[in-house]
Amino acid sequence: MPVGTTLSRWTMAYFGAAVFFLLFAEILLAAGAWTPSLDIAEPHALIVVHSVTIGWLGLLMIGALLQFAPVMTGLSLPADRIDAASLGGLVVGLGLLLFGFHLIDTGSSAAGLTMVAASLVLLASILSIGHVLFVVLWRGRAAHAASPLVLIAIACLIVTAALGSLFAVAVSGVVGAAAVVQFVTNAVPFHASFGLLGWMTFAAIGVSYKLLPMFLLSDDMKRSPFIRLTGSAGISMLAIATFCVMFDPALARSIFLMGGLVLQFTIAAYLLELFGTYRSRRRKTLELNTSGSLPAFALLGISAPMLVLAPLFHAGSQLVTAAAYLFVFGWLSGLGLAQLLKIVPFLTWIEAFGPLLGRRPTPRLGDLIAGSRAAVWLGMFYFAVVAAAAAIAAGSDLGFYAAVILQTFATAALAVELLLARALANVEPATKRAPFQQPALFFAANHRGNANGSAS
Repeated sequence: MPVGTTLSRWTMAYFGAAVFFLLFAEILLAAGAWTPSLDIAEPHALIVVHSVTIGWLGLLMIGALLQFAPVMTGLSLPADRIDAASLGGLVVGLGLLLFGFHLIDTGSSAAGLTMVAASLVLLASILSIGHVLFVVLWRGRAAHAASPLVLIAIACLIVTAALGSLFAVAVSGVVGAAAVVQFVTNAVPFHASFGLLGWMTFAAIGVSYKLLPMFLLSDDMKRSPFIRLTGSAGISMLAIATFCVMFDPALARSIFLMGGLVLQFTIAAYLLELFGTYRSRRRKTLELNTSGSLPAFALLGISAPMLVLAPLFHAGSQLVTAAAYLFVFGWLSGLGLAQLLKIVPFLTWIEAFGPLLGRRPTPRLGDLIAGSRAAVWLGMFYFAVVAAAAAIAAGSDLGFYAAVILQTFATAALAVELLLARALANVEPATKRAPFQQPALFFAANHRGNANGSAS
């Protein structure tokens, strides 16, 4: 991203809302909303699940794509009014959804209408922002290998949202048809797979395909045709399985597991390419975001096969849940937090100091974040996630409580580091003399890289 590049005005707002929902979910876990001895389908557990998947990971991925889709394609997004409207819709829709789960738990008659409203608002918001991103990435699909991978992700996002809307309406009791209820009961794993493996993982792979070589000063990754081919095949098998579940759940399960096995080749190829990219880097000293992503990649390599092999060999539900916890918090959340420690200072530096580069001394990018301190919090986060997953596998409520409390503390500390970086609290006051405009916390006022005025 060259100095003077256009910044997404609302990416920081998406990031801020995402971190809020991550902390909200972790606080609920620390307060006992779910423990290994409880069913994951309980309403309070579903509040936690959707706070993480839609609130944290969904908003994080969309916010990142609003900034980096133009970088991947060389094309501009439409006017940013849709960014803010979609953010508002996603937050309101998610709030209604979480409240709807609470109403279901209490047996309130208002649950049905609340869930219907939530599904409508969420689906409209996801379709709106998904359409904008899809069109830009489709038009620029030949510009970079990452674009087709993210296109797969967005297609899976639409399927996930459609299934989720159907589930929300069915769970609320508004639709009582036996066939619909049976489909919803059997299709929950497919909904989760489209969201976690299809949408979030392919979005993470696509964005990292562009960002990691840029941050490591390495050559572009080359295995994208194989990743795209196997990924498309695996996702297609998930789609076929979802259709088959309506009339033959046993056949659907077999196709579903086969699709999961095919996606292991996608993940293996991605991890092998990451290994080569790290080895061939020209930036020999790893920065925090790249060294801090290594545990996430390792946990992807551990958790993804577990998610397929555990049901294949009829392992207990606790092992599947532990694998899912590692996948969601270790791989997706760990990677997200590690990259935020680079992306937030990166975008903040471009906005605040990019126009002044070469005209007067400016701080180094690394000066915006307290790297050694953030590394401690990130390491603590990974340790807590692994400990929590181990507690789930062992069925230990007490161990899970202790690990989640530590995880929540580490996340809160990382959130503070991101706020300090955005507020430029770690740089010398002398570097902020006029002409200078302090960036707003949650949106880019200087989104075209020239709003600070003349630097002469």
